Amino acid sequence: MLLQGNKLFTLPPLLGGSFSGLDRLEIPYSILILREVFQRDDNGEIELICQAKDGLEEKRGWIIFSNKNEDHLKKDILYHWFKKQIGKDIETIYNLDFDFEEVVK
Repeated sequence: MLLQGNKLFTLPPLLGGSFSGLDRLEIPYSILILREVFQRDDNGEIELICQAKDGLEEKRGWIIFSNKNEDHLKKDILYHWFKKQIGKDIETIYNLDFDFEEVVK
């Protein structure tokens, strides 16, 4: 199943930014590079931090799990999977196959 089609969580739209006069409000996912991934210790929520390949704009977003009490182990698996994707563009990442059971094997 494609990562962006997973029913357990919703991927962030990555549209945020500082909105200064020089920032673009929307950056194509094909040039938006995953730079960092953070996970909160308390609830396991995952934040993606991206940067435009052709600029300094930074976009951030949180992955939203459909069940707020989702198993922390699944969040850990997804976090470590995203850590391996650092340096790739968001379009590629969002269109990768992802399955919790396959990742664990």
